[in-house]
Amino acid sequence: MKKESVSLFTDLYIKQGPISQVYSHIRLSDGQDNLIDHSNTSDKDKKIYSFSHVPDHLKINVFDSEGMTKRMFPTVKGHAIRLDGYSSADDYLRHQNKKQRENINRARRRLESCFDIQYKLFHHQIEESDYQFLMERLRSMIVQRFKQRGQKSSTLAIWDKVYATSFDLINQGKASLFVVYDKDLPIAFSFNYVYDRLLFGYISSYDLDYGKFSLGQIVIYKLLEWCMDNGFIQYDMGWGDLDYKKWWCNTSYRFNHHFYYPKYSIKGFLHAQFKGNRSRILAFLIAKGVNTKVNRIKRKLKGQPMKPNLGPQYRFMDVDSSQTGPLEEIKVDYEELPFSKKVINDFLFATQEHSDHVTLYYSANKDHYILKGQKKTKSILFNPTNQ
Repeated sequence: MKKESVSLFTDLYIKQGPISQVYSHIRLSDGQDNLIDHSNTSDKDKKIYSFSHVPDHLKINVFDSEGMTKRMFPTVKGHAIRLDGYSSADDYLRHQNKKQRENINRARRRLESCFDIQYKLFHHQIEESDYQFLMERLRSMIVQRFKQRGQKSSTLAIWDKVYATSFDLINQGKASLFVVYDKDLPIAFSFNYVYDRLLFGYISSYDLDYGKFSLGQIVIYKLLEWCMDNGFIQYDMGWGDLDYKKWWCNTSYRFNHHFYYPKYSIKGFLHAQFKGNRSRILAFLIAKGVNTKVNRIKRKLKGQPMKPNLGPQYRFMDVDSSQTGPLEEIKVDYEELPFSKKVINDFLFATQEHSDHVTLYYSANKDHYILKGQKKTKSILFNPTNQ
């Protein structure tokens, strides 16, 4: 007896084959349209079907409810932002978390004062050349982020599937790609699936060189603005009990693991019992934080770093430009410089200078680099052990 496994909420548009064998209709509990609508193509091979990550707010109709047994096991918790009743993203934050609202607005103003920022959301239309460039940029950001952490990315494990399907889904209006630009350079992304009036945040990342600018929080804020402007009632952050989800979200729900198999099938029953209870136990352990502790122990046993690799350590020190001696202006070429773009961006963050108004110098007699803006001049002091 064959088995079909699908992660329903993220594979809804991608794996229509096995889904169409079991489900005739799927819609949100308060949705206006069917997310899928299949004619009866019930499977004659009588497979065992496994659908993980099925939100409990979906309304589902099954083709052969008489001939198949359904088993359902609760798993992880999902988090979401319900937008009905709020007039704007700012209004939502005012009611949800005033302190975070102030922090996010401050971060957004600082980002926009330091760089020439543009926000763009691709939905219903994206050129293939833009798609290829942006998705490769997003992939490279994910690689760098997990390299910094010394961890493996689950997103990269499914990247080929996402890349192969998302171009058509964006142009069909079933997915969207939100991009933050510094001039023409993409510095943050959020790839999302669109389910009726629900936006599901699936993959996001940002340029580590802009790490101080709270890009992740700004992206969520801008997506809420887009949702409200376009009649969406929910922005969904999916599974994972992360702190930022808890203070952003005003509602939670349960994911379930569904199994369907022919009636009286002992093999189907045993498979559902084993896999279903395994999912339920893993969800319980995740809720208790056991997985985090286990992963920490595994990394320690493998000799992997316990903290992110943040690169050379440095700090800025105010300088009197009249006492620096002769200064040589340096062209900003990061392949030649002994530090990354992050150093200059951190200077912009600290001084609130604009990137167009900062010049890099080298002081030969002091043997260090100096950043000079319109308002502040600072030298870069590196940790001697990391030079």
